[in-house]
Amino acid sequence: MLIADRNAHYRETLRRVLSHHAHCNIMGEAATLTEAVRLARRTDPDIALLDFDLVVNQSAARLRRLADAFPRLHVIVLLSEYSDDYREAVRKRWGYTCIAKEQAETQLDELVAESWPAAG
Repeated sequence: MLIADRNAHYRETLRRVLSHHAHCNIMGEAATLTEAVRLARRTDPDIALLDFDLVVNQSAARLRRLADAFPRLHVIVLLSEYSDDYREAVRKRWGYTCIAKEQAETQLDELVAESWPAAG
């Protein structure tokens, strides 16, 4: 798993939440999408947690290249402001799953298990 979020404290929170997940191996962290892509090329993760701000600040073509370069990569977008409209827009535009950052501590474990059956 790869974690990409601009906020180091939040990355630590995600690492703590996922640390008890027996099959979840955090392969690295990144503060930018560029760092995340470099790290993904080196580690070939199954799941990437991407901060929504990193996603929307990139062109659709760049994100499509990410998906094409890593066809097995399941992306979960972390939303600061969760709404059904945001979730649906992200799903329609990129096909990615979303979770509210404020709900990550209680829901991320289940979402990872759904996204990556081998982790459950």
